[in-house]
Amino acid sequence: MEPVVNGIEEKYFDDVEVMRLNANQGKGQEAFRFYRLQGHPSFVLLDFQGNITWSGLGVQTADTLEAQIEKQLVTP
Repeated sequence: MEPVVNGIEEKYFDDVEVMRLNANQGKGQEAFRFYRLQGHPSFVLLDFQGNITWSGLGVQTADTLEAQIEKQLVTP
């Protein structure tokens, strides 16, 4: 997943903050519980208020992630 996430980070660096968390440690464990994630890899998109706008479980394609990010960027 790292190449896909790296590509997303490079493409949207001005618009999206990418965080990589380890579900087995510290903040990653906290986020895993807080967002009630069911497994990993997990992906969560949040709005500016911290609300989940999309989440995905398992391997995601760059196209899937980009489509979700684009939807969020154009939503007022």
